Order: sequence, then structure tokens, then C-alpha cells
Amino acid sequence: MKLSRRSLIKTGSVTAVAALASVRAAAGEAPALTVFDSRIAQSRAFANVQTGLRIDVAHEDANFWRALRADAPAGRIIGLTAWSDLVVVRGLLEEKGKRLKSEQQLGKSHLLRWEMG
Repeated sequence: MKLSRRSLIKTGSVTAVAALASVRAAAGEAPALTVFDSRIAQSRAFANVQTGLRIDVAHEDANFWRALRADAPAGRIIGLTAWSDLVVVRGLLEEKGKRLKSEQQLGKSHLLRWEMG
């Protein structure tokens, strides 16, 4: 096969479209785990619309974060928590090979919407 500028551009376009499709598919999949704080109404509402496993950080201090220290589920992990809880969760999940993909503060609140995978 002869490599030309045109064939190179076509191949690059096809690759970019395929990558975008896989990113959209991953974003649409249900999370494997949702982390929330039941003491905060916004966080409770966030967790109530999610499917799958859930961890309530309001109870994890008493359990010494046993749920996350034991095992991290395969797939996306999302959360709506305070920054201090995100720091703890991120540290535990990074030990399991997960990495922070996104983090966004919700308006002027102290809550962060985040995703790890």
C-alpha cells in the first residue's frame, strides 16, 4: 500500500472518530461504584439516581474505610463529596490502581463531582 498524505489523513480521521465513540460509550455506562455523603442533601439525591454499589462516607470513618480498603470494583467510580472525603477516597483507590479522571466543583458549594477509573 502506498502511503500518501491523503491516506494518512483518512486513517487519522477514522481513528479519531473511533476513539470518540469509545469515550462516549464509556461515559454512558453505569458506574461500578458511587461514593456519596448522606449528611448532604445534594449528595444523597446524586446517589439515589445511580445504579450499582454505593458507599456512604458518613459511615466510613467508623468502619475505617473498610469497604474501599478491601477491594475496588472494576469500572468507573463516581462521587459527589466534600474535598476532604475525595482526598481519602482517591488515596485508597490509587493504591488499587485507579486514577482520577475528572474533578469539578459544584457552583459555590464545597462539593466536588469526581470520577475515577
